[in-house]
Amino acid sequence: MSAVLDSYKTKTKTGEDLTIREARSDVDYYNAYPILLQLIPGLDMQTYSQRVFVARATGYRMFIAELENKVVGVIGVIHNHNLHDGFVTYIEQVVIDENHREKGLGRLLLEFAENRAREEGCNEIELDVDHKDGKDVEEFYTRNGFRVSGKYLYKELD
Repeated sequence: MSAVLDSYKTKTKTGEDLTIREARSDVDYYNAYPILLQLIPGLDMQTYSQRVFVARATGYRMFIAELENKVVGVIGVIHNHNLHDGFVTYIEQVVIDENHREKGLGRLLLEFAENRAREEGCNEIELDVDHKDGKDVEEFYTRNGFRVSGKYLYKELD
């Protein structure tokens, strides 16, 4: 297995220099917050901070995409070992700032996550699409090689 890079540099489809790196500091997570609000409106800073603290302690990792040192995208991943699929990477979220969409950043974040997962020995990469996100989101993932399998079910607990 090759050494896993701390950061990855590439070009967007519009020719801009893009850096993807792991969020490691409170400042990184703070700078990612406005991007995540575009996916999870109403998420207050206190709840976000608490969730980040617990998620990081249980293996969650956030990677940020930066253009000119400004966060323009976020992908969150966590590894999981399960009986069904073995060692997998689960994508929690992919969010691109609304002012930077249609530049191929989402595709680049997915490619980055897939390459990381391979380097770390994962057998598969998985994600869920909420119905509220619409058909366009599912089409984005299928264009990028993901297949639909099963349904996502949930139950809210009091």
